[in-house]
Amino acid sequence: MVRRLFLPLVTLLLVGFILAGCGGGSAATATTAKPTTAAATTAPAAPTTAPTTAAAVATQPAASSASSTTAPAATTAPAATTSSAAASGGTIKIGMITSLTGPYNPLGGFNKQAAELLVKQINDAGGINGAKIELSIEDDTSNPSQALTAVKKLIASKVVALIGPVFSSSCVAILDEVEAAKIPMITQCAADSVVTPIRPHIFLGPQSTRIAADQLLGYLKSEGKTKIALMHDSTEYGSLGGSIIKADAAKYGITSVDEQLYELTATTFIPQLTKIKNGDAQAIISWGSGAPAVIITKEYRQLGISIPLAFSGAQASPLFLKPVGDAANGLIIQCQLAPIGKYLPDSNPSKALITKFDADFMAAYNTPPAQFAYNTYDALQLFVAAIKKAGPDPAKIRDAVEQTNGFVSVDGTFNYSPTDHTGLGQENIWIAQVTNGALVPTKYGNGK
Repeated sequence: MVRRLFLPLVTLLLVGFILAGCGGGSAATATTAKPTTAAATTAPAAPTTAPTTAAAVATQPAASSASSTTAPAATTAPAATTSSAAASGGTIKIGMITSLTGPYNPLGGFNKQAAELLVKQINDAGGINGAKIELSIEDDTSNPSQALTAVKKLIASKVVALIGPVFSSSCVAILDEVEAAKIPMITQCAADSVVTPIRPHIFLGPQSTRIAADQLLGYLKSEGKTKIALMHDSTEYGSLGGSIIKADAAKYGITSVDEQLYELTATTFIPQLTKIKNGDAQAIISWGSGAPAVIITKEYRQLGISIPLAFSGAQASPLFLKPVGDAANGLIIQCQLAPIGKYLPDSNPSKALITKFDADFMAAYNTPPAQFAYNTYDALQLFVAAIKKAGPDPAKIRDAVEQTNGFVSVDGTFNYSPTDHTGLGQENIWIAQVTNGALVPTKYGNGK
């Protein structure tokens, strides 16, 4: 009885902790923490037409306001090995939309921190061909309607490139506006729907939802699982992931025997989990992001469910692993390359970039980066390489991004083309298991 009385209170406190995750000094992140200074380094070359490596430098930004902001001076971008059209001197305006308030605030906080850190490093090292980046960040308040207002404001301010929202529903809401303005945008959301069909100016930054979902299904097949229960939220990301899993499961000899939909604002999942427990599923896939994953995990343990619980890459983050604590041990989490960077062999071209960025981020904010910070790193470095090659004209930046081939960043190697705007391939997607609170790669990964 005491347990039942306290569970709602504990749940509400837990959600409050997650949604405050980007506040100064918290375990998850430290948005208001005063950055320290780390040693700066120059980045390796980064053309977009041959295997290259993204810049990784180290001077930290000063703390700034939470909404629209212009970042202080920043880092080194990759040294150009191709012809450069960017004018020397002046500024290059890049815009970013993310969630600095609302349910996706913890994710957006990491986006903002990474962007400010990297832009300061790039500018401190001389900018892009002598021109400094002027970064403007707009808050979509975790609301698609506000995202539309934010993108109109950035377009009116004459940005030459956009780093898109982390909230997939916000990404979808602004697609037409971005296309009409002919501004290239690299998203921080992982919904394939933003690049399917191909939209000339939109490029996916994080992993493809389809590739990630298929990798997870392949892993479960390798573990002998043939029946799954599916849980997902009602956002664009959750709904798309759920649809792909149901559509592709049969290719892996798997049947989805139960589907449980939930809202992002839900504070308990006992009814859905109880139904799954009483069914005949052999594993659970939960596809969504934000605070619900922590509660789902704790209630999964509370109910004594014995079948494996697997999550999407949105949980490959200290925002999930820290608050869920020991309850996470044994969970299966699909992830990109960066969160398991320390386990990569030294021969992996991304490892040095991951190690450098991790150290810089920790020095600046006293917390390790989440996947969302790595996504911002990827997007910004892709734009830096494109501008170094083609100059600051939006049309030329778009063309240069689309021609990206073999570009090494923290999440793997990016390749775009006129018929493929997804960026990362299956070889960059891994399956990890939580061991002692850390993501440890399983043997199932790297496209296998």
